[in-house]
Amino acid sequence: MDIAIRPATDKDANACGRICYEGFRAVNERYGFPLIFPSVDVATQRVGGFIRHPSVFAVVAEAHGRIVGFNFLSERDPIRAVGPIVVDPAAQGHGTGRQLMEAVLERARGARGVRLLQDTFNVQSLSLYAALGFDAREILVVLSGAPQTAPPSHWEIRPLTASDMAGCERLHESVHGYTRTNELRDALATGAPIVALRDTRVRAYMATPTIWLANHGVAETEEDMQALLLGAPRIVKQPISFLLPARRAALFRWCLTQGYRAIRPMTLMTIGEYREPQGSYFPSVLY
Repeated sequence: MDIAIRPATDKDANACGRICYEGFRAVNERYGFPLIFPSVDVATQRVGGFIRHPSVFAVVAEAHGRIVGFNFLSERDPIRAVGPIVVDPAAQGHGTGRQLMEAVLERARGARGVRLLQDTFNVQSLSLYAALGFDAREILVVLSGAPQTAPPSHWEIRPLTASDMAGCERLHESVHGYTRTNELRDALATGAPIVALRDTRVRAYMATPTIWLANHGVAETEEDMQALLLGAPRIVKQPISFLLPARRAALFRWCLTQGYRAIRPMTLMTIGEYREPQGSYFPSVLY
């Protein structure tokens, strides 16, 4: 199969949305996990948002004039983020995924680092990313729930505002060694980030409480993260979802005792700069 890689345009959104839905559905049904996207429309909305975003590099793969796959590279912040990448289930086995990955990695050449998350049970993608130079760094678990326990009274937990951005930037950089401010600013414009303060200082925040795909968060300590995870559901009035590093055993057990339920495992993989986080954190599906 002759594959051509080209930049994506807004006209590609519907075809990519269908491929996104069908591709993720095929993998998750094969391994017995719940669907990531409940419908083609939801998948198309997410993919279209990436295609139209000015700081996201988007490519599609074509064969005989038909789109058979796509990939994205988020360039919003110093660390680049790959994905989602999907190949049409009817067109797999021809090296399309590798070509899509090589296209975005070439684009990311010279960046401080490149990261992605992949479904741990998908050994095909795990092998491809490892062969392309990615190192596995962290096993994560998607958790979802709405604890009934109230956070301690000395915490101020509320929707994040523009005035909190500087404190959030300092916190994220102290935990990870790089900033993620532009992505958080996007979340502030379109979503409902939550911040936790104590003694008027930002101690923790999460970007998109109800959508684990986009919900990254950081905290100074696990105690601070616990306060955030107790307070956020009371603000959004529905369950929250996020990706927790499974090796943070004490926090993982605490989440389970609070009623959070494990949904699926994922693996964080990186190329280039990586520093062990100096605090409590959870990534989005990008990194």
